[in-house]
Amino acid sequence: MNRTCTFPAVVVAAVAMLACGSALASEPDCYDAEVSARITRQTPTVMGYCGDDCIIMAWPWIIDLNVRWVYSGSVPKGPVTVLAVQHTYFSHPRNGRRWWLRRNSLGTYNIVQRNSGEPLQRCLADALPARPFISPADGQTLDDLRREGEERYGAAPYD
Repeated sequence: MNRTCTFPAVVVAAVAMLACGSALASEPDCYDAEVSARITRQTPTVMGYCGDDCIIMAWPWIIDLNVRWVYSGSVPKGPVTVLAVQHTYFSHPRNGRRWWLRRNSLGTYNIVQRNSGEPLQRCLADALPARPFISPADGQTLDDLRREGEERYGAAPYD
């Protein structure tokens, strides 16, 4: 029996999101700043329709952090907007947690997640900013994308 193997859209979408998780495979897996911060707001962005047989496992989110402590790098203390690729809301610890941030070309940061037991390395001082996990269309801002996400999905469960 001769079987032809095809990949349904769900596999293609999962692979695409894995590639997006580290922005691009060609970009170094490093961080610019390590901070302790508490989430004050997190909003999933609206993903377009990808077909009847498609499941998107992770997509870009807009997250507001209240930075309380900077261990390394130069991130201002206080409110900072960052981007993440995730499946659902981060848990909301009262005292915050440690985050590794990579500056991106929007002038904000991507959250870098450790995927292995290996420690993350600091980016070189002359490293170019990473591509943002999501970019607003011409004439839009991240606030516009956040507003669209909140209109579609509602506010975070603990807001």
